[in-house]
Amino acid sequence: MAELTPMKRQYYEIKQRNPDCLLFFRLGDFYEMFDDDARLAARELDLTLTTRDRNVEDPAERTPMCGVPYHSAEAYIGRLIAKGYKVAICEQLEDPALAKGLVDRDVIRIITPGTVTASSMLEENKSNYLCAVYLSAQSGGTAFCDLSTGEFCAANYPADAVSHILNELGRFAPREAVCADAAAENDDIRTFLTKRLGSLVEAGGDRFEYMAAAARVCEQFGVQSTDALGLGEAPAAVCAAGALLAYLHETQKCDLGHIRRLELLGDDHYMELDYTTRRNLELTENLRSGEKRGSLLWVLDKTKTPMGGRLLRAWVERPLLSPVQIRRRLGAVEELVGDNVLRGELIRCLREIGDMQRLVSRAVYGSANGRDLHALALCCAQLPNLTALLKNVHSAALRDIAQMDTLADLCARIDRAICDEPPFSVREGGILRPGYSEEVDRLRNVRDHGAQTVAELEQRERERTGAKKLKVGYNKVFGYYIDIPNSAGVTELPDDYIRKQTLVSSERYFTRELKDLENTLLTARERIAELEYTLFNEVRQLVAGEVARVQAAADAVARLDAL
Repeated sequence: MAELTPMKRQYYEIKQRNPDCLLFFRLGDFYEMFDDDARLAARELDLTLTTRDRNVEDPAERTPMCGVPYHSAEAYIGRLIAKGYKVAICEQLEDPALAKGLVDRDVIRIITPGTVTASSMLEENKSNYLCAVYLSAQSGGTAFCDLSTGEFCAANYPADAVSHILNELGRFAPREAVCADAAAENDDIRTFLTKRLGSLVEAGGDRFEYMAAAARVCEQFGVQSTDALGLGEAPAAVCAAGALLAYLHETQKCDLGHIRRLELLGDDHYMELDYTTRRNLELTENLRSGEKRGSLLWVLDKTKTPMGGRLLRAWVERPLLSPVQIRRRLGAVEELVGDNVLRGELIRCLREIGDMQRLVSRAVYGSANGRDLHALALCCAQLPNLTALLKNVHSAALRDIAQMDTLADLCARIDRAICDEPPFSVREGGILRPGYSEEVDRLRNVRDHGAQTVAELEQRERERTGAKKLKVGYNKVFGYYIDIPNSAGVTELPDDYIRKQTLVSSERYFTRELKDLENTLLTARERIAELEYTLFNEVRQLVAGEVARVQAAADAVARLDAL
């Protein structure tokens, strides 16, 4: 590889570490792909193959390449994910303008069918599950996670494990599965995943080792031992949960702080239905075409929020077994059915609430933009209306919902910072509301009123020097300068005047104030973008720090909507 350029050598080294992924390699404003990746992407995305090696005479020796603009890459990635591919995003880790030599690059995230978080790649009212499947001679276990919302659950099967695993897979229908060796080698499990569900199957390897898995689970959920999570007698569930977390950390390479709660699934909570029964009952899709239309869920689902839609689907797929819980749910439904006015007002409010779960997850992920935070604030603004409407309810389930956190402080902070119509990009400015930052406001004023600022300085200097013909000028060689004609007859100038150039008919000077103004004018736009991005990041991190509160409020809204 001695003849390779440094950039190509860097590409091949990163590609070698991610052999099973299509590598989106950032070069300036494009993600580029080379060799086999380029051929595959060109075929799947209808892109034109090109090459950088036009100076190589033999076409067979040229490196094929194709690329997509980074600002529209999400749509292309979505198409690849839908076809079952994995995409590694390789970013520039430093500013190319400041880099000394080759720009440092590395993979910042691997996007797979089970780990997508972008709204354009997800169904609004349907969860997107990644799962891990553990199987041994004695027992089995599963773990499921919807990365876009932070939902995480696990199950342990001490007997008849394969049958239980198949039933759980049928219930959750994961788009991707990480399988322990024994599970991957089991014909029933592998066939069910690949043929019936069309899931991408990953080899689990040593991710399922018990001690390492237990340590990962304890660290993620902030406990000293698995006993605190109810997993003390569920070793197979620990292996599955730990392997799932390992895979998430390997592919996402970022904070998973929105995964905060582990639900242990047990056969005493929900009715377990096998795959054939689910299909024949047409719970969530009809037998003829596999669509939602014509199913039980299609008849029942009049939810107004994405969270409520996903929760109602989960309720249909997991019928309750506890008479107490069933009566609790029915009591709330009965009260809502009996009060048309209340129900109508609640529906009106729910229509204004978006996907709080996925919005706050993107904030934790660091991928939320200004529009996401503004949308979250609009959701929060409706919560006081919901609690006010529920203040006189009687059923236990509705009374619990009425106690939800209205997130008024978070709503106010976002609303104070983010403007009403933020741009899509977070790096180009225009995202903060006027009045949020004095420095941003000052720089915007300079940017928008630069000529006026120069004219005001010119007038002040005329008064200060007594030179009525003094002018402030600009050229590309010297920048801004103060020009004083010889005819002005000025014999004494202020001490801060520094001679810059002597001409036939005038003298040119500059002052520290003029230099500062020049620097401000020439860099205002860039400084605004940098400062706004820094301040926006602070707001996004503040929102991410409140993820537990937002998730709890979103759960309450989802329950109300489903009821």
